[in-house]
Amino acid sequence: MADVPQPPDTGVLSPPTAELDVVESASFRRTRRRRSTARPPQVRLGLHAKRGLSPALMAIVERGVRRRPALANGLRAEIQLDFEEDYPPVRVVFGDRLVLVEDGPGVAPDLRVEGSIPDLITLMVTPLLGGLPNPINARGRAALGMVAVGRVRVEGRLGLMRTLISLIRV
Repeated sequence: MADVPQPPDTGVLSPPTAELDVVESASFRRTRRRRSTARPPQVRLGLHAKRGLSPALMAIVERGVRRRPALANGLRAEIQLDFEEDYPPVRVVFGDRLVLVEDGPGVAPDLRVEGSIPDLITLMVTPLLGGLPNPINARGRAALGMVAVGRVRVEGRLGLMRTLISLIRV
């Protein structure tokens, strides 16, 4: 009789997790332990338009707020993201204890970032040096080039842009 494969022993498997980051490096765990005293602000989804990107951006912002609560707690600003594709703008408001992400233009944005979705994602995954894309790394140079040639346009406080990129980086 042929060997019948046995199901895995569920007692030795790790329990399911709701975390987005299942694998963490040792340095990240040490950093997280040091920063664990900072309580992150709540992230809420506001108005959602048809074909809007606010739910996706809320997930990205929420991940950044959860991973870097001290950075998120020090941020007080309104940011508007405009997309070249046919999507409504997204407004992100960082307040005292709440971060609101919703579809629609900003009221009085401190920072406005405009570009295509792939270019904005490139900024998110680019290696950083001091909150700016790292010019030593090829991906960092490419991200700096996108801004230099105008594929990504930034209006407002550049220090706020550095903080935003540091917060939502992957």
